[in-house]
Amino acid sequence: MTVRAREAVVAEFLRKALADEALGVSKLEAMARAAGLLGEGERITQDKAFRRAKRSLGIRSVRNGFGVGGSWSWELPPGSDAPATISAAIQERSAPESAIPREWVEGVARLDYQRPMTGVPRHRWCQFVDDCNSFIGSDWAERAAALGWNARALFGCHRNPLMYLGSAGLLWVMDGGKLVDLRRDWAVINCPVRRYTHTFSRRNLDPEKAALPWALPLVKTG
Repeated sequence: MTVRAREAVVAEFLRKALADEALGVSKLEAMARAAGLLGEGERITQDKAFRRAKRSLGIRSVRNGFGVGGSWSWELPPGSDAPATISAAIQERSAPESAIPREWVEGVARLDYQRPMTGVPRHRWCQFVDDCNSFIGSDWAERAAALGWNARALFGCHRNPLMYLGSAGLLWVMDGGKLVDLRRDWAVINCPVRRYTHTFSRRNLDPEKAALPWALPLVKTG
């Protein structure tokens, strides 16, 4: 099976599996293994086909509970009739001629769910990675590039980002919210879970004080 054919099969699997309700990641993984789409021990959060299909279908990660007892679920957006194939728009955003800077696409692709930055709890890191992937797979990324937002203004952070959110980029502040407006100097984030709307002012981060998350030390695993 070609890479593109597998991505189409994975997208169809997710669309059907999540058509009626959100499902826990562990249950989805078990279903994917039963369908022959994942090998034993493989994770949907690390599999490229599943990650691309997740972006294409607009699937969101939902946190259930907090701390060690919490878990993650995937859900389709309400009323979704997304096609089973990977959208051409997502494919084009990975191409060299894309309006989205290659640095953003390749940097976000290097972020690993299983290896959070030092000092960032795993659930918060997973949410950040999901927000980054959703952003790259949306029209907002092209708009940000056209408006002159740079990588640090979007993804930049201190070595301990949660302690210095005032010196962090837009994606660190998203925390599961949705962009509803984006301008040259500010953005509006709607946070339905917390029931508030936040206006984020674009920050010109000092390169000597703020780095990009894919260039900072990650927690070692294994």
